[in-house]
Amino acid sequence: MGAGEFEVTPLQLREPLIRHQPSRCHECWRCVRLCPVRAIRVVDGRPEIISEKCVQCGLCVNECSNHAYVVRDDLPRVMELLRSRRPVVALLATEFTAALYPLTAAQIERLLELAGFFSVESTLLGEEIVAREYERLHARTDSLFVLRSTCPVVTDFVRTYYPALTPALAPIVPPYIAQARLIRELYTDVAIVYVSPCYARKDEAIADEFGGAVDVAIDFLELRRLLDGAEEKPSARLSGGPARQRPRLIKEVSLTDGFPRQTLASRDMTDTELHVVRGIDELDRLLRAMSSGEIAPMIVDMLNCEGCIDGPAVNPGLSLFAKRSIESAANAVSGKTRVSTRALLGVLPAIDAVRSFTAAALEVPDPSASHIDEILAEGGFASRDDVLDCGACGFRSCVEHAVAIHQGVSMWEMCLPLQRRRLQAAEDSLLVPQTLDAMTGLWNAQALGDRMALETDRAVRYRSPLSFMILDIDDFAGVNAALGDDIGDAVLRAVGERLAQQLRSTDMLARIDGDRFAILLPGIGKTAAFAVAEKLRVAVAADAIHVDGEGYTEEVSLTLAMGVTSLAPDREDPLALMESAEAAVIAAMSAGKGQVRLASG
Repeated sequence: MGAGEFEVTPLQLREPLIRHQPSRCHECWRCVRLCPVRAIRVVDGRPEIISEKCVQCGLCVNECSNHAYVVRDDLPRVMELLRSRRPVVALLATEFTAALYPLTAAQIERLLELAGFFSVESTLLGEEIVAREYERLHARTDSLFVLRSTCPVVTDFVRTYYPALTPALAPIVPPYIAQARLIRELYTDVAIVYVSPCYARKDEAIADEFGGAVDVAIDFLELRRLLDGAEEKPSARLSGGPARQRPRLIKEVSLTDGFPRQTLASRDMTDTELHVVRGIDELDRLLRAMSSGEIAPMIVDMLNCEGCIDGPAVNPGLSLFAKRSIESAANAVSGKTRVSTRALLGVLPAIDAVRSFTAAALEVPDPSASHIDEILAEGGFASRDDVLDCGACGFRSCVEHAVAIHQGVSMWEMCLPLQRRRLQAAEDSLLVPQTLDAMTGLWNAQALGDRMALETDRAVRYRSPLSFMILDIDDFAGVNAALGDDIGDAVLRAVGERLAQQLRSTDMLARIDGDRFAILLPGIGKTAAFAVAEKLRVAVAADAIHVDGEGYTEEVSLTLAMGVTSLAPDREDPLALMESAEAAVIAAMSAGKGQVRLASG
């Protein structure tokens, strides 16, 4: 290769068109939910693009507020071309006025010349060439139906997700390829830089099937950066002096992106033979309906966007309506000589506009019905009748989400209702140690204190009775010393269970420390509380506690020391009740085993 010549790196050797930057990711997973072909999965908490599923629509790039997805920068390859000895032609998609607003067409051309381009062309004639080919194709009566599109996103979608329909794709090149081939017929040894409204064409333009018609493809956002650099040059003058006036070509054959006017003009809005679809979701629904025999259109016009003016690289800060107004205003500029494109095409060299498509079927594992049910069970759904189908995960149904989980492209963490249930369970589990005693499962001292405060206030306000008692197991230290801590713990649990069996559902039994228990008795006065204490004392002392372990059974006879107190004028707060009950249980312990004492007063 001689000095100054330029070699295009094979597509398969280039870095991916779109890549994810983990350092910028905030793990909101919005991209996973929005991807129309489910080509993004989460691995180790971070999104990852599944290259074989991706159709390069660029939605993840434009929708990520943290700019975690970036498009490959091909501008250095353009700069290398401009430094070579070959003339370089800038081939702009016809949406350039909206994409580069507020620059005018004349200013854009001036800046491109300053950047080193030999000539500036648009793809308008290419759209007319392509539309003429579609006119001929649609006029044929020997074909079943035609899937028409110059959008690489939707053609890749058909090839990958509906491979059986690949033969129906219209075998016509996109307009920019037709225009590039026309330029090469008219110019000698030029390099062509195509400027695209979307990201997907950056790879499509340099595919082997187009034989090097385009040397490098960049998007309008990259071109904006290039023009910003040219505008900073001292020789850049964007105002003053008469603007160069080119003849205005009148589009007579094509509408949006090479769609033939005649095809649309010959049909009305109720014609079921023609369907116009925009977006992958709408296209997916139509192709599924076609595959199942629900509908059989003769012509389907497919684009991922609302026309290429809505492409991801066309001034993404502006609304579609604003961009259409800008383009309309630019086309209405007076003072230009108008030229018929049909007449012009009649004298231009003939261009090969034929291409072919090859199916690229995506092989994915399909789970059995029983496996789907197992996955649904992992997500908390007992059966298919219990599913929510809320769509918060980004899938149409829970069953579809379960299939995606089987295929490794999603996970239950994407299910918002499930995550809410898990969060609530986690919060509840964090609250349990704050209210329950870990050993016995009874209420703990903190929970008892909160309930005592509530019940004391209520009893004082409504002058209702309230009693409280503290229970201590006589000589429990000897039980631990003789049998060990494990059996001692089992004895405490058994005592708690026996006490609970004797109480009302409104009573509160708590283990407050070691072998000490406490019971709060709402609505019960001193006399009734003493009777409850006697019942509990007998229940524990009457029968030995049985403790079963691995290879052993222990029987432990126990007695309780119990101190009972009740609400009184000098005891109208939880602390006073606890202190009086504590004094009473100490008195019971001093009197011997198995004793009950009432607090004084």
